[in-house]
Amino acid sequence: MPTLTVTGFKVGRPMSLGVSGRIVVITGASRGLGRRCAELFAKEGASLGLLSRDLERLRRLAAILPCKVAPIQCDVADANSVARAFEEVASELGGADSVVSNAGVLSTTAKAQNLPIEVWNEVIGTNLSGAFHVARYAHRYLRASRRGRMVFVSSGAARLPMRGSSSYVASKAGIEGLTRALCSDWATDDICVNAVAPGYIENGDPNVHSSRVRDSLLARIPLRRAGDASEFAKSVLFLAGDFSSYITGQTLRVDGGYGIG
Repeated sequence: MPTLTVTGFKVGRPMSLGVSGRIVVITGASRGLGRRCAELFAKEGASLGLLSRDLERLRRLAAILPCKVAPIQCDVADANSVARAFEEVASELGGADSVVSNAGVLSTTAKAQNLPIEVWNEVIGTNLSGAFHVARYAHRYLRASRRGRMVFVSSGAARLPMRGSSSYVASKAGIEGLTRALCSDWATDDICVNAVAPGYIENGDPNVHSSRVRDSLLARIPLRRAGDASEFAKSVLFLAGDFSSYITGQTLRVDGGYGIG
């Protein structure tokens, strides 16, 4: 019986999602959404450079992933730490084809006039300056790849902020601006630059929201449910892989329709 082929893909056989053979660097990979991305990318055949401040947790994760992994301690708020991390990735894995800038911190809930400047500096330093450091030191490797993918993690809060979250909202809105700026700067280097903005995603931590806050959020989501971490990870994987070769400068909102409000 002949094999049916549709637009280059053989029906009835497992299809790679576009990252097989890629070297992928993920920051904030030791837990939460970053870990879920690492697990999915490993399953799909990527080699991984996993970055986090928690090296022991990274090593435990690396031990159970079915791919080549370089676990590397890194604080993205420290430019020198990021530079060293990418040098180590290049030494162990040979470079980078895709980079997922996921590392971030939440802010203390407080109105702007009451927010300690130290908290503002920490959130902006990690979420926005940290993302810039990652992109800056990733560029040479992504350019050498000739099929580079830079994926930032934003948030639904960048468009629909919650009260008392000025530093976090500003950092994530900045990520989306940085995405558009780098799209323009890096297009001639064959690097696609995009962001993923998750809405309410359940990542297995029951203490993230109270039941009252959770019910309020669900009522504003057209799909009437929270997203699963795997749904977020698949969206990141799409933008980090071969199938997104004509997509750049975009923010993909993975929020069940919440962002239409």
